[in-house]
Amino acid sequence: MVMEGYSVVSEAVVQRVFWVDWFHHTPHINLTLHPVNDTFSPLSPIYQESLGIIGSVPAGVLILTLLVLLLYLLTRCCDNKPRKPGSITCLKVMLVLFAVFTLGALGVSVWGNEEVHEGVTRSVLSLNNINSMVHSLSNQTKLFDETIRRNLQPQLNLFKETIQRESIKNATVEMFIIESLHYMQGNISEVLLINVEDINAMMSGAEMGGMVRLLGVGELARWVATLGITGILMMIVLVVMIGVARHSRCTLITFSVLGLLAMILCWGLTSVYLVASVALSDWCMDPNPFLEDQLSKLVSRDVAAYYLRCDPTRPSPFTRYLTHAQQAANLVLASLNKVTRIADIYYERKEIHPRLDHLGAFVNQSQRSLGGVAALLECQSLHHHYRTALTATCQQAMSGVVYLLLSAAGSGLLFTILVWITSHTWIYLNHKRGSSRSSSSQPSGKNIQAVRVWLNTPPSHPAAIVAEPGTSEERDPFLPGRGSRGGTLTSLGAPGYSRPRHSHTPPQTPPFPGTLNGRVYHSDGMGSMGGGSGSAPTTVSTMGRGDNHHNHHHHTHSHSHSLGPNHGQYATLSKQCKTLESSDFY
Repeated sequence: MVMEGYSVVSEAVVQRVFWVDWFHHTPHINLTLHPVNDTFSPLSPIYQESLGIIGSVPAGVLILTLLVLLLYLLTRCCDNKPRKPGSITCLKVMLVLFAVFTLGALGVSVWGNEEVHEGVTRSVLSLNNINSMVHSLSNQTKLFDETIRRNLQPQLNLFKETIQRESIKNATVEMFIIESLHYMQGNISEVLLINVEDINAMMSGAEMGGMVRLLGVGELARWVATLGITGILMMIVLVVMIGVARHSRCTLITFSVLGLLAMILCWGLTSVYLVASVALSDWCMDPNPFLEDQLSKLVSRDVAAYYLRCDPTRPSPFTRYLTHAQQAANLVLASLNKVTRIADIYYERKEIHPRLDHLGAFVNQSQRSLGGVAALLECQSLHHHYRTALTATCQQAMSGVVYLLLSAAGSGLLFTILVWITSHTWIYLNHKRGSSRSSSSQPSGKNIQAVRVWLNTPPSHPAAIVAEPGTSEERDPFLPGRGSRGGTLTSLGAPGYSRPRHSHTPPQTPPFPGTLNGRVYHSDGMGSMGGGSGSAPTTVSTMGRGDNHHNHHHHTHSHSHSLGPNHGQYATLSKQCKTLESSDFY
């Protein structure tokens, strides 16, 4: 009989959480997809197979996730499309947001871990109480045995010796007393002791002290390990937050690796917790059959069923032994009372009464010990602790396992998203920095425009004159090393060539009269090549040269009249042309 939220275990009502019913209805199928029995039977290969199929669902999700992530990374490796500058901010916000969500999901695991720990601790405490009751029963039977063997039987022998020493004239009375003593000894040794020893033997295998201690140590280790794993996962989440804060590509790559491992761990834990939830719910629906099978290896099946079910309609398996022992104790007490009455009549009171008083005291003590054994054998007390353990397991511990399952599944999904976004982000950061370096190595727009105008216009065109606006300094275009178009191209970074700052440029073609390096020059700013005096060349200053270049211009200009129209050098550039250097581009 099953009620909503409750399970009937014999006449006792055990409360259970609704998760038990929910997970118990999870389909149990085998490899051929046929339904199997959902009764908790962990030693059955068919049941193990069904649990394995259930646990493989998160593993399949993990494999599918890894494949999708692999395909995404492969596509990202081939993607060189530039990104908008604003997209990195969106990625940062998403990373921080999902990192906070992941920390919240991991926090749920801390809560679930505490719930499981408290539930299992309560169960272990109840099992300790059961084990203490079994241990007390064993001690009580041992005490009863010692009382009989060390006290009652020796006192009977002493009383028998006293009767034989103190002879009386009535031989019939003496014979009756001696026969009564033999009868008492027979009841004590053959009935009372044997039945109590049988009871002790029936319960001797029920001591579970070692198993309970192992369960407690295992739970403590599980609790600590879960906290440690949760702490490590939280630190991994902090890595991505640090990477976002520092805009560190290396940190984000590190998280991509650690996050991938964390994702695998979370999905693996999801499989474990899912199997544990289904198996625990199956057990909580009807825990008695499995426990009876296991306890039957320690005690008889009747004893296991008696304590697990505590059915008042079923007789106790100890009833026969207790009845025989109590009958034997009553017979011993009755015989002792009869012997006492006869001895008081025929024997001196001071000779026999001390022995009789000791016998009466030990018989009464034996009866009390037997009553204590009978009370400990009752199922109500032990079954109460069993019901407490069931409630703690099927309510609190079950809820904790479900919380751990939800936390592991949620964390696995969130770690998957974090790894995906992080992989996208650090690849983007790589493109971003490359673009910055490329931009920094390019010349400014002003110089690029000047170079394009100078390269595409004839020297005589006014556009060939490149000057920086806003400057007042002058610069001689015919200074050594600054007059050729080849020198200008070298300054733009022609590969494999580096020219000194003031070196002369070799001529490309021999100079001819009226030409500059093979070009006819028609500028108004220069006279004919026949040696006529022309007007002074118009000079354009380059920033950063100062008066030294101005003085050098006058010196060179005065020297040019004595060297001819070309100043003793090959004319390679038109006047008033600025030579672009590498420093102009950076």
